[in-house]
Amino acid sequence: MDRSYERAGESEFGHESSGQRREWATAQGLTEKAREGVEQASEYMRTAMDRTREKVAEYREAGAEQVKRDLINYTREQPITALLIAAGAGLLIGWLTMMSFRQEPSGMQSEAFGAQRI
Repeated sequence: MDRSYERAGESEFGHESSGQRREWATAQGLTEKAREGVEQASEYMRTAMDRTREKVAEYREAGAEQVKRDLINYTREQPITALLIAAGAGLLIGWLTMMSFRQEPSGMQSEAFGAQRI
């Protein structure tokens, strides 16, 4: 007797098995949770973008002196966070700089960083 229909998750009469119904319900639940997560992330990004636009407009009006004061205040209030941000920015800039040197044509490599022709 051929039971290929059972491999597809159906009974002999073409109905879904209880295992397949549970998998379907689980998949629907996970899909709904993923949708909710995406909606929350989207809302967070919209809020962050709005705050960023407001801050940029505020700094545009106030000028560089306001930016300087805010940076100094932030560094005093959150010294560890400011240090980690500066370190991360330094690593990122260093990485990007080294990547640009590696992408130069083979005959134009910078010898300032110890690059040798092979």
